[in-house]
Amino acid sequence: MSDYDFDVIVVGSGAAGLSAALAASEDGATVLVVESQGIVGGSSRLSGGLMMGAGTRYQKALGIEDSPEALFHDYMTLNQWKVESAVVERLTQRAGAAVEWLGDLGVEFYDEMVFGGDETVPRVHCPIGRGQAVVDVLHARCRERGVEFALGQRIDRLIVEHGAVRGVAVGDDSITAGAVVVASGGFGANEEKRRELFPSVFDTEWSYYIGADGAQGDALDFTRDVDAQITGFNRGLRLMHTDFDKMYEAYIPGWLILVNRDGRRFCNETAPYGIMDGLLSEQGDVAFAIFDHTRLVEATELGVARYKQSIPGSTKRQSPHWNLDIIEMMIKEGKVHVADSVGQLASSIGVPAQHLQATVDRTNELHELHEDVDYLKDPKFLEPITDGPFYGVEVRPATCCFTACGLRIDREGQVLDSAGRPIAGLFAAGEVAGGVIGPRYVGSGNSYGNCVTMGRVAGQSAAAVSASVGAAT
Repeated sequence: MSDYDFDVIVVGSGAAGLSAALAASEDGATVLVVESQGIVGGSSRLSGGLMMGAGTRYQKALGIEDSPEALFHDYMTLNQWKVESAVVERLTQRAGAAVEWLGDLGVEFYDEMVFGGDETVPRVHCPIGRGQAVVDVLHARCRERGVEFALGQRIDRLIVEHGAVRGVAVGDDSITAGAVVVASGGFGANEEKRRELFPSVFDTEWSYYIGADGAQGDALDFTRDVDAQITGFNRGLRLMHTDFDKMYEAYIPGWLILVNRDGRRFCNETAPYGIMDGLLSEQGDVAFAIFDHTRLVEATELGVARYKQSIPGSTKRQSPHWNLDIIEMMIKEGKVHVADSVGQLASSIGVPAQHLQATVDRTNELHELHEDVDYLKDPKFLEPITDGPFYGVEVRPATCCFTACGLRIDREGQVLDSAGRPIAGLFAAGEVAGGVIGPRYVGSGNSYGNCVTMGRVAGQSAAAVSASVGAAT
């Protein structure tokens, strides 16, 4: 028996926090989860809950051959090894097991697997009921095991004894534990921290965050006194967005083309959004969607957004931005450029007319060829641009999905100080941990998979440390 109130305290109740709490409890620890908001789940409950994992029984049931080693290779190659390699190795080794762990706990997955990004085989598992369903299962299992919850309590400092973290405090109230796991999410809801730590999304001017209000980056403040190292500056995920409204749309319909400030096409417009983020960065974070009236009318009448990939369980619906009603409304507000000729449109959006005309001519040639010999877009999305009026809409990577600058951890989930040494008694997982998500988002399921997998790792590590502390007291 230890002299502490709990064996493990977990700060945050999203997928990372709940996974850490349940894993620690399964290893025999008494656990308290402290949550700043009045509801369990954080941003995890608002997400799709997609989970990246390799070599799972779900893949095998569909005849998909995959392995953690292949996932590690894809992950590191896409990020040019600009991540914490040992942590990513642990993540990719354990991600498949974490998916199966959720399944054993009661999370149901669709039979269909999808591609999260540009991987060679589909390895994204889609939970029925999305992120909220995963949170509900984890929360219920925590409750069954006696994990306690303290809601509406925003931690403002850590308790340190003899150089080791041994609890948390809120105002005058403190609670002690043999180890603490910080899983408090990112700082996307904090405009000041976005400006400081994720300037590439803040500088797009249209920036807004789509996660939970509780994502204030508290951990970056309350871990300063223990000299926690911060890593992952200016990393996270940005989605391409118009200046119409703050309505989430992960992809753009495939029938649009994108041009840069030179009026030239620069990519396959159906590229995964993690890759599109980087492509737009190379173009100065500004592009223009170009299309004609006939294609806009056809897309609207179809009534279904034509994305390259659909997620199982998603209700087929019209694109919230790229339809006739919205475009006409935005023309009146001056947020869509419209012209009777391509040359006039080029002048309106400020790109070289000769370049834009050549790009449109080339687009029409590719339509006739039924093959995108330039950027390899699926031929079913190759639509001509022939019938005026012609439209141009500025887009920027302005939707902040999550942030990836945070506490540096080792592969056991232990937080490191500024010299790279483990901070005794302090662990972290999920969005609050930096260095795991790299300069290129691997794809759908990367963030949630990181939360569950490394949350589980951190919970197990914290439970082991707490047990050793208890044995010594």
